Amino acid sequence: METLQALFIILSATEKTERVMEILLECEMRGATIVESLGMGKVLAENVPIFGSLRALLPERHESSQTIFTISKYPEKVDKAMEMISSEFNGFKQPCSGMMFVMPVLKAVGFGQKQWYEE
Repeated sequence: METLQALFIILSATEKTERVMEILLECEMRGATIVESLGMGKVLAENVPIFGSLRALLPERHESSQTIFTISKYPEKVDKAMEMISSEFNGFKQPCSGMMFVMPVLKAVGFGQKQWYEE
């Protein structure tokens, strides 16, 4: 049985999205999807009055984030991508800079290789 893994990367520094995509390609990972996303702090600050008043106490927030995810059946490619992305973002040590994680994919439909050329 093939083991699939989903790599999720959440970026606050959206100007680095292109670099993350380059790293994924370097690691032979294709078919990534990018979703615009909002963090919990942003939603609470805008919709819950008590949190809005605490806004000045929170670290610098970004207006939006991007969540990038891709699936691979090659754990070594996922590991290499995580290592390279972590290096690019200094291990996401800066507060609110982002994060990444891997989850097993138990079932998938439509997970196939696209043809990028005409035969």
